[in-house]
Amino acid sequence: MNVLVFIKQVADTEARIIISSDQKSLEIENKYTVNFFDEFAVEEAIRIKEALKDVQITVCTFAPARATEALRTAIAMGADRAVRIDSTNFATDDPLIVARALASYAKIEGFDLILCGRQAMDDESANVGAMVAEFLNIPHVSQISRLHMLDAGRAEVENEIEGGKKVSEVTLPALFTAQKGLNEPRVPLITGVMKAMKTEITVLDPASSGTPFGPIDDGSSRVSVLSYELPAQRPSVRIIEGETPEEKVKGLVRVLKEEAKVL
Repeated sequence: MNVLVFIKQVADTEARIIISSDQKSLEIENKYTVNFFDEFAVEEAIRIKEALKDVQITVCTFAPARATEALRTAIAMGADRAVRIDSTNFATDDPLIVARALASYAKIEGFDLILCGRQAMDDESANVGAMVAEFLNIPHVSQISRLHMLDAGRAEVENEIEGGKKVSEVTLPALFTAQKGLNEPRVPLITGVMKAMKTEITVLDPASSGTPFGPIDDGSSRVSVLSYELPAQRPSVRIIEGETPEEKVKGLVRVLKEEAKVL
């Protein structure tokens, strides 16, 4: 069984991010990590391998060279192979371009199951997984919180819907996007880290896979950045003074009437 896991390297939550003077680009401190939701996808693939045994896990990303570190993290966790489709000269801000590149690789590589995170923590588009499934014409279930392999060709998955949960039996090949709660990602052991450091990361030119699902050059992107802007500052917090709750309530009512004028 061949399981593909698509991951993305994103800026660490503690990384310093500065908007450039022209507001068209970002200067990001060199602190990156595996996307939060993608860790659940990697972990689930490893658990499938532990249960079914005859499983090969290939982790793939469409990214620049710095994403090699994220791929090695997945290898350290337990993945077998890692592939980086070089995005250096392409528009990775457009989820359609990313999906085309990943789907092209999947079509050539072959797969029984594709896993990825529900969304990336940087752009939060939540589009790539669904787009890949559409290009490959395979079933897709998003934001799964449980996955049970019935056999090598069928899976039972559960995901949340409005007002409840839905359980689906899906015939493979299929694509599932992982939600928090699906599992608890493991911390790589030192032996896994040592293996990851020695593992050769395959680097592919996107052109080597062809573009059966449409062009991936910058001119084909349908997304353009107009400007980056900081979020609006939150208003300052005011403490209502008072010795007792009654005094504080009176003070609050006074402020709402006389200053905020909402009463």
